[in-house]
Amino acid sequence: MARLRRSTVIAAPIDRVWAVLRDFNGHDRWHPAVERSEIEFGEPADKVGCVRHFRLRDGAILREQLLSLSDRDH
Repeated sequence: MARLRRSTVIAAPIDRVWAVLRDFNGHDRWHPAVERSEIEFGEPADKVGCVRHFRLRDGAILREQLLSLSDRDH
């Protein structure tokens, strides 16, 4: 499986940013390239190991697995 890591600095309080980014299935609500997103097999979006399937506006289809989630470490 290919791996991709990105980072950036967002000028906002960490609690506000984390409330949005923590939702592994919420990219379609804030990322302009994502048309729709769903978690496979109806699993919770905060379950480590769940897989999201999403379609980009250009028609590409992607699958990503949640490998870790830490509210303490954001």
